[in-house]
Amino acid sequence: MNVVAKAPVVDLTAQELVSSALSKFRAGDTISTRATLDAIHRIGPACEDSDDHLVELIVMTAIGRTMGVVFDHRSR
Repeated sequence: MNVVAKAPVVDLTAQELVSSALSKFRAGDTISTRATLDAIHRIGPACEDSDDHLVELIVMTAIGRTMGVVFDHRSR
């Protein structure tokens, strides 16, 4: 029997991270850019995409899923 010392690490793309972060919301929900960015950084701490790029993906994905977006990520 072979035992694997570590599970292989799979790097998710920025789009996959955004989709994962938004997966708990439904059409018509309003999402926060700050909360979504925080979730993305928790899910994929190795993600090197800028917050501006991630916000762009968040907005495009949320609009495609008919969600509202609150732009509160710069009010930290």
